[in-house]
Amino acid sequence: MPLPQAQTLSFKTLLATYLSNSGRGISGSVAIWAALSTPVVLAGATLSVDAARIYNVDAELQAAADSLSRAGAAELDQRSDSISRASGAILNLLSHDQKFAQGTKNIEIDTITYFDKIPTKDYEDIPEANRTNSASQARYVEVSIKPRQVSTIFPAAFMKKLTDTTLSAKAVAGMDQVICGGAPVFICNPLEGETTSIYKAMETKEFRRKQIKFKTPNNVSDPYGSGSFGWLDPYGGNSGASKLADAIAIDISDACLSQSKGVVLRTGNIASMQHGVNTRFDIYAGSFKNMKNDPRYAPAHNVLKGWAPKKANKSCTEAPSSLALGLPRDVCLDNNNCEASRIGDGNWDFSLYMAVNHPGLTRITIEGVVYRRGYDGKFSPSEPPSRYALYRWEIDNDHVPGSETYGNLALTAEEGLPQCHTSGPSTTVEDRRIITAAVLNCAEIEANSPNGMFNQKDPLPVETFVKVFLTEPMGDGQQNVLYGEIVGPIVKGQDSEANDLVAVRR
Repeated sequence: MPLPQAQTLSFKTLLATYLSNSGRGISGSVAIWAALSTPVVLAGATLSVDAARIYNVDAELQAAADSLSRAGAAELDQRSDSISRASGAILNLLSHDQKFAQGTKNIEIDTITYFDKIPTKDYEDIPEANRTNSASQARYVEVSIKPRQVSTIFPAAFMKKLTDTTLSAKAVAGMDQVICGGAPVFICNPLEGETTSIYKAMETKEFRRKQIKFKTPNNVSDPYGSGSFGWLDPYGGNSGASKLADAIAIDISDACLSQSKGVVLRTGNIASMQHGVNTRFDIYAGSFKNMKNDPRYAPAHNVLKGWAPKKANKSCTEAPSSLALGLPRDVCLDNNNCEASRIGDGNWDFSLYMAVNHPGLTRITIEGVVYRRGYDGKFSPSEPPSRYALYRWEIDNDHVPGSETYGNLALTAEEGLPQCHTSGPSTTVEDRRIITAAVLNCAEIEANSPNGMFNQKDPLPVETFVKVFLTEPMGDGQQNVLYGEIVGPIVKGQDSEANDLVAVRR
């Protein structure tokens, strides 16, 4: 039975009223929850923004510290101006900016500190005693960045410690001197324990003209140590004689030596090393007698050595001759009365060399010094140039001694330009009479080694690597010696052997 009209309307009205009241209740609940949750959501968003800002500032400061320390470490080559160059590189490096900290956008340096060594474990503090201002000792640099205040959005009243955020950064970087293509040769530091470092000495002409015995012959009174004649093993202690000889004979050796990893000594008076060295002088003998057609074993541009052809008009039959004169030795080395048995005093017969090899010259300028021949045939000033400086003057001025330069005016029977190698001088290496040598602080190593320096197979620490000019080829018997002058340090960007590795250490 249908409801009366009045009742039907009443029901519809009640339903509409119920639905209307229900909607208002839901709306009110949402408003309440929204009112309660909005601060939480906003706070979370604000904290996220602040965390991102803090992270970005921290990353920017640390990136600046890393790059600045690397820039400084790249200059720490122990030369006398290394610290000034390192500081200049740090201060003049392209500016670093930050975007979210308070104050100026430029990141500023707080301190620059140099160290001679650092602990191997990163968590250990660097001792104050390891700080140094000595250019020859500085091997690491620490750059600290000025602290920066981060401006945050989150209200300070809620969490003050989070909002008062001050960030800073620092980094320590160092350089590992790595030499690739070097010779397996070492020398004990001739200035170990002296007030003048080898780095400072290499900047002087007086030191650079001193002749040094880098390899000693058998039966000498002053060997380096038991069975040690001056050779290194750059191949992990397993090198055969032929491999070592090839490393010093070939134009670009595959041998690499690291200052940080140290070097391993190679005992034994290896006979084939003589022939390897002598390829650089256009001499091909022993296992290298068939290398005169191989461009990898081409000689230097100037191979003057005091040799002359054994047969007239026959090239490549040279042997030591009284009709020729190579670069003379230091007088005290020839007389065995040098103050140090392995190191000369830099006095050699420059006038005699000029008379034999440059007979017509009465005036010559080398490294800015003018040398003049007097009526007695002697050149003044009396202090001679380094043999290397004279050798380079001959090459650079097309005055390599011999008839090809002086024609009938030549007095020497030797031709200083290469005669044996079929392709002439090397085209891959600028100067084949330059080799690299490792310098070791032998006394310090001996004192700190339980078994002594020459009775162990472990790597030995390297003080530095130097360029050596070979003044003459190696001979036989008691002349089986490697003579040379220290030309200077290995410099990255100038010397192809330099492969310095700069890295952030902590």
